[in-house]
Amino acid sequence: MRKLRLAVAVVALALLAGCLGGGPTPSDQQLAKNATYDWDTDADVTVVVEGGKYQTVADVNGTQKFRFAQSSGFGGRNPLFISAVQFRYPNGTVVGADRIDVASRDQRTVVELPADEGTFAYTANAGSRSATIPLDFEGSHEVVLPGGMRVSFPLFGSVSPGGYEKTVEDNHVHLYWDSLSSATISVSYYLERDLLLFGGVVAVLSAAAIGGVVYYRLRIRRLQRERERSGLEP
Repeated sequence: MRKLRLAVAVVALALLAGCLGGGPTPSDQQLAKNATYDWDTDADVTVVVEGGKYQTVADVNGTQKFRFAQSSGFGGRNPLFISAVQFRYPNGTVVGADRIDVASRDQRTVVELPADEGTFAYTANAGSRSATIPLDFEGSHEVVLPGGMRVSFPLFGSVSPGGYEKTVEDNHVHLYWDSLSSATISVSYYLERDLLLFGGVVAVLSAAAIGGVVYYRLRIRRLQRERERSGLEP
């Protein structure tokens, strides 16, 4: 009983930490990680998903402070864990984590930039077949998916919010929104070969089901003929 009460207490503390607490602030080493960003993008906010992570490059215009949060899975929210932060001034000068203040407050990751004009870039985690991207920027948004990934088949792929344009360039799906404000973009995607494998599995199962139906119908007819020959059928 004592162990049960202890386990319940630990779970309760975890839930409270997710719903009420702030969560850890990334270390200086994580914030200062090396990363190469493409600063010359067409959209106001560009997100490139690759290798279980995504890179965000966002134009900043008139605002120095941003807040990022993600769902905790229990109806609450947690700070978004970011790394490799960089800021580029309009004159092209790029500074790193030593000039950018990052802290976890009020269940959010709060970022304060060195200026209110420029471009901010950071890296965050994504899944192997999905990405949930909380953003605190306004303007046009573009998400570039890993090579070979697709979103068209509803059972495996989905995109939220709607109202986007989709193109495929160099085997990468590009999703584009003309205007979003403080949105969370959620994308589930699949490899084209996954769809072929799924189709093959469905075909095999369908053939097995049809074969089973035919087999039992033949068995029933055989039993009926045997009953007729033995005089059991009227």
